[in-house]
Amino acid sequence: MALMERTVELALDCHCDLGEGPIFDDRLSILYFVDINRNTIHAYNTETNAHETLELSEPVGAVALTTDKDLLLAATRRHILLVRFWKGAEQERGVIRTIAEVPESHGIDNMRFNDAKATPQGAFLAGRMHGNWRQPSNRGSLYKLAPGSPSDLEIVLTPEDVGLPNGIAWSQDGKTCYFVDSAEETITAYATDTNGIPLTRSHGATDANSTSIPAPPREISRKTTGHKHVPDGMTIDCNGKLWVVLGESGSVVQIDPATGDELQKITLPVKRPTSCGFGGPELEWLYVTTRVESGEGASEHHGGLFRVRIDGVKGAAFEGKYRL
Repeated sequence: MALMERTVELALDCHCDLGEGPIFDDRLSILYFVDINRNTIHAYNTETNAHETLELSEPVGAVALTTDKDLLLAATRRHILLVRFWKGAEQERGVIRTIAEVPESHGIDNMRFNDAKATPQGAFLAGRMHGNWRQPSNRGSLYKLAPGSPSDLEIVLTPEDVGLPNGIAWSQDGKTCYFVDSAEETITAYATDTNGIPLTRSHGATDANSTSIPAPPREISRKTTGHKHVPDGMTIDCNGKLWVVLGESGSVVQIDPATGDELQKITLPVKRPTSCGFGGPELEWLYVTTRVESGEGASEHHGGLFRVRIDGVKGAAFEGKYRL
């Protein structure tokens, strides 16, 4: 495959400790992302370069857009919170209420939500991880939240099914959900229900409007790096190809979900990228979050927000919005 022209540049020198989860809101031209370890939500205006933050009282693993442009869902340790990011005429910024919470019986110690996104159909999908995930017994889970609050969190993938839940993306028709398990170093394709939630044959899950048995999950890619360069955050482009950040590798790769082949690799001017998502008025930029580096040889702009422009590549669609 011919090498495509690309531009890599620093968008925002924001000095994140653990930047993650970039999502673009086309209504406001705002790219949201989080700094998990600093309990902070960032908002970067891709047109004006204005930058604002909102600090919560606990680590925030991810945020998702909602049908109200002023409100976000924030996934924290064990709660899904409704958060007002933008101050209104009579409304203050901050947490409005708890939408849902994980039962204590599912584990509390050293657990938190990680990557999460609204589905194209308006539901919410969120992975929860253990801080010491490299220990094989410390497994995660994947939860779903139906549209409309209040709703209860339900498990989609149990600790038997997933180690470290991470990047999530959907095909353009919304019928396939791509899912990263960083502990297993895999990317898997799942058929979805009418809300865009993965259907899992092992638990007998079926679409509520269908009596058919879902197709089994299909493993797209499996790395064997011994957790040196695990797949992390992920998004999908207008050509139906996946873009996946490889942890600790300084790179993001394009993968064909039909074959699992790596089509191209983009090297970044940092060592520790974390996640990626398309943004801009035409979704023409691939934004990449990064995390802190330490010691001799640390990259100049580690913890910054970068963007990449690739000839012939744009995002597949604007981000899903949770239906309140």
